[in-house]
Amino acid sequence: MRRVWALLGKDLLQNYRDRLAFLFTFILPVVFTLFFGFLFGGSNTSSLPLAVANLDPEGVAALRIIEMLESSEVVAPRAFEAEEAERAVADNRVAAALLIPEGFSAGMDAGDAPAVTVVRQMESSGGQTAEQAVRQVVSVVAGGRLAALVALRAVIPGAAPASHPTEWATSLETAVGIMENPVLTLQVENSGTRIGETPRGFDMSSPGMLVNWVLFGLMGAAITLVLDRKSGVLQRLLTTRVRPWEVVAGKAGAMVALTLIQQVVLIGLGQFAFGVDYLRSPGALVLTMLTISILSASIGLLLASILHSEAAVISATVILAMVLAALGGAWFPLEITGPTFSAIGHISPAAWVLDALRGIIMRGWGIWQVLPRLGAAWGYAAVFFGVAVWRFRFD
Repeated sequence: MRRVWALLGKDLLQNYRDRLAFLFTFILPVVFTLFFGFLFGGSNTSSLPLAVANLDPEGVAALRIIEMLESSEVVAPRAFEAEEAERAVADNRVAAALLIPEGFSAGMDAGDAPAVTVVRQMESSGGQTAEQAVRQVVSVVAGGRLAALVALRAVIPGAAPASHPTEWATSLETAVGIMENPVLTLQVENSGTRIGETPRGFDMSSPGMLVNWVLFGLMGAAITLVLDRKSGVLQRLLTTRVRPWEVVAGKAGAMVALTLIQQVVLIGLGQFAFGVDYLRSPGALVLTMLTISILSASIGLLLASILHSEAAVISATVILAMVLAALGGAWFPLEITGPTFSAIGHISPAAWVLDALRGIIMRGWGIWQVLPRLGAAWGYAAVFFGVAVWRFRFD
């Protein structure tokens, strides 16, 4: 094992002396993380955007609904005109739209059953989540007002809120307070994101650029292996006590170590400078980091095994990294593309590791929740590594 560590250390030292490798490993990832983070909003909130068209602006019940939605952790309400709200849903700018009709509050106070309207796209899981949040808030407000009206009329038969404002206010406050603090609650956890529920800001750019530039960062290590073959270093190693498997292990280990160091730097920057919550699940994060490094090292070893010139490695790395990253959702969320392109995007192993990373960041996924996604990436890594070892030559 000492010979493996010696080869690993040699490759790391050689790579970090290369200014171009340093540029691709650390400088450009930070620049592109900033660019895409601000391009996609700069905000890390995972609340779903909800368009609200309130045609009952003076109504107490309508204002109460909006107030409760504003304090929700699920949706982020934004004021819209009615027609614009529906267009925003159609254009995928919001997860759903809430339309509160004129006279809604008066009808509720009279004991009627006025209805609000929720507009969403049928295939949108984000829209479904937003609708559930609206239903919960409307149920609390409507249930509280109905209970308050029943209680008021039980004490004063036939009473109306307008004729007994003091008693009505007391009854309403008590009923709504009870409705807002139920004895039984239901916690729902999403297993993924689709249209209307997308990562934004640095929650989008940080993991995306991490995966993108980890693939680019392998360029230096792959070139080192090609140059060692061309210069005869690998052949001379075979004349020593170094065994062939130790050479492969040392080269692959250097690639894994290089990408792990790169990830530690970029994740630390994302956590403490950009507010990306990578540390919600440390165990799942470490497992995902190892998966990314092993996958990337397998790709790098494969490229260095089948290509025999520095120029070819550079060209192949750039093209392959760009295709895998873009197709896998590193440059833009696959959730905004629709289910068909999202399914196509998961042909790329980058999509699976990005699903795991964003699941950790946005929903606090643990080890068992990221395992299915990482399992797909391990399958790719096994194939790449197997082909790389099969095609590996010392001359």
